[in-house]
Amino acid sequence: MVLSGEKKAEDERREAGYYRAERYYGSFSRRIPLPSGVNFDKAKASFKNGVLTVELPKTEEARRMRRKIEVKSA
Repeated sequence: MVLSGEKKAEDERREAGYYRAERYYGSFSRRIPLPSGVNFDKAKASFKNGVLTVELPKTEEARRMRRKIEVKSA
């Protein structure tokens, strides 16, 4: 899976005797390896309040391969 996007920021200040404007632009890209057993046709992604949420549902075959892990307390 490849996530890519562009980041933009602008800042302007007008005060007595001067004017300042700054602009920042840049693109980014991240490659994330995904495990087998993911149903890519039903994958979803959303971006809200600066948080990217990616939902990768398991295939039926992967769901059947559940494993129980025993948890021991001290």
